[in-house]
Amino acid sequence: MSTIRRIRDAVRAGSYRFSDHALDEMDDDGLDETDVRHVLSTGAVRMELTNDPRGVRYVVRGRGRLVKLGVVCRFLPSGLLRIITVYVP
Repeated sequence: MSTIRRIRDAVRAGSYRFSDHALDEMDDDGLDETDVRHVLSTGAVRMELTNDPRGVRYVVRGRGRLVKLGVVCRFLPSGLLRIITVYVP
C-alpha cells in the first residue's frame, strides 16, 4: 500500500491525533482540523524524512480552505497517524 493511501485511510478512519505543537501552529495561522484533513486527503507526499530515530516523517503538501499547507506526520508503532506540525510554506 502506498504511503499516501495509508495516510488517507487513517484520516478516513479517524485514526490520527495532533501534537500540541501542531495545534499551536494551526492556531497561530488560523487553521483548523478541516484544513489539515483536506490536505491529508487530497495532497501528495513531497518528502520522506528517514533520518529520525523515532521513525519516518512524511511531508504532505496540498491546499487547505484558503492557502497551501504543509503537514508533517508519522505513523506511531500502534498505527495511529501523529500530526507533528502544520505550516504555511
